Formats: sequence, C-alpha cells, structure tokens
Amino acid sequence: MDSSSGRRLQTTETSLAIIDAVNELGEARMSELADRLDLSTSTIHVHLKTLLDQEYLVKRGEQYRLGMKLFHLGEGARTRNEWYEVARRKTHELADSCGEEVTFAVEEYGRAITLFNVVANVPSKGFQVGRYYYLHNSAVGKAILAALPETRVNEILDRWGLPAETEYTITDRDALLEDIERTSERGYSVNDQEAVEGLRSVGVPVTAPHGGVLGALDISGPLYRLPPNDELASMLQDVVEELESELGVQ
Repeated sequence: MDSSSGRRLQTTETSLAIIDAVNELGEARMSELADRLDLSTSTIHVHLKTLLDQEYLVKRGEQYRLGMKLFHLGEGARTRNEWYEVARRKTHELADSCGEEVTFAVEEYGRAITLFNVVANVPSKGFQVGRYYYLHNSAVGKAILAALPETRVNEILDRWGLPAETEYTITDRDALLEDIERTSERGYSVNDQEAVEGLRSVGVPVTAPHGGVLGALDISGPLYRLPPNDELASMLQDVVEELESELGVQ
C-alpha cells in the first residue's frame, strides 16, 4: 500500500469518487451524488458529463450507472498476468475434484479481491468474481495475512480495522494475530462462520514466481457438509504445489 504524499489532482479524485458512489448506490441521480459527496450539482454535472463522454458511466433517464467499459478494463487487469491461465485452470480442477465452492483471490490495497470463483456442478460459475473481502475474516484473507511481513499486516489492520460481519468474526487485534500465527504454523487458514453464518472455509497461500505471496485458494461450504479442516487443507496444498510448480516457484 503506497502512501505517497506526492501531488494529487483533486478533479481526478472527484471523478473517481463519483464512480465509487455510483457503484455503491447501484444507480444514482445527480442530486443524490451531490448530497453524498457534499459537492454542488454544477460540479457534479461537469464530472458526470466527462465520465459519460469517456464511457465510464451510462445514463438512463435521470439515473447514472456504471458503464461496461469498466468491466472491459477489469477483465484486462485480470487476464494480463502471467499466472492467469494456470490459476484459472487449477481453480476449476479443484472445484471439480472436491465438489465444493473454490475461490482464488489476490490482495490489493489491503483487501482480497476474487479473481476466480467456481461452484461445483453449477453451470453459472463465477458469481463472486470481482468481489472484495476483508482479510481478517475470510480464509483467503487470513492465508494471505499469514504470508505477509508483520509490518504489512499492521498497515492493513490500521487501514481497514476489524469490522464484525457475524458474531464469530475476530474483532480483537491480539486474537487475530494469534490466529494468523497458528495459520502460519499449520500452513492453512480457517474461516469458521466469520463472514457468513453457517459457512466454513479453509485457505492456503500461493507463492508468487519471484517470491512473496501471489494470493490464496480456499474451499468453502456449509458446516454440515464439509470434511474436516485438515482434509480440505491437504487437497488445497496438493493443488497449490502443482500451481506453484507450473509457475516456476522455487
């Protein structure tokens, strides 16, 4: 997370804030955006006109929505990594073999983002692709945290905190650090209803070709159906070893 204090353009920040606000709202009128961002409608109007001209937003009646150009750019960001095809294939293979939901995610700016999500025996795959996760209460997130330097872990926790999403979410920093240490020692993370009640998942970090952490794979499913954590971890570790071997990780 680069916290460079160099010169920034306020106009660019405003345009990006509008895109974020439209994304959060789903669709929005100009007046809604002005209220949300505490800006004049005239200022919002100029930015909206620019974003429409550049095809980042579309307008339906009085409502503004995200344009498909953002999908195009996001897909480009996802596919132009040298490890894309290997990670995609291994995610699908693991889902087919374990019969559960498998996710591959990477960390960016202190959160995990899903690049591949495959649900076994479900034709419409990838419904969580592009979704952001907190690192402290997801299996992929805790696996990634366990592979990061302590200074980076603390930077992430300082920025995003430990918000509770269920009653099982770890919200105490010392308790989370202990959990991360256990994850590092045993080689896999566990999310036991910490993000969604009734859902358990196990995650394993993936090493990048040139060192450091590339991301993480996890298997998730309902409590009543999943096998023990060590069995899930063994399946994950076998696939991660194959993935890393194909990537040339030493």
